[in-house]
Amino acid sequence: MRLLPPLPKRQLRKLRTPTVQIFFAGLVMVGGAWLISLWMVGVVLMLAGLGLGADALLRTDDTAGSRSVETKHEDILERYRRAR
Repeated sequence: MRLLPPLPKRQLRKLRTPTVQIFFAGLVMVGGAWLISLWMVGVVLMLAGLGLGADALLRTDDTAGSRSVETKHEDILERYRRAR
């Protein structure tokens, strides 16, 4: 028995994005800390902020401008030959 109607595939794809997953992970962390005590919420928020800041500083720039826009068929075949 289903309590909720099924979600369309477009909405399911949005729920799988890293931004949404990080948001819900933070929400679960704060909720779990709140169940322990109020001071633990502060500790969890500080650690989560520290982790997000470290991730932002250590992340490499993977923007579309840094990668080659055009990949030729011959380049792909050459990479395949070298990988074998």
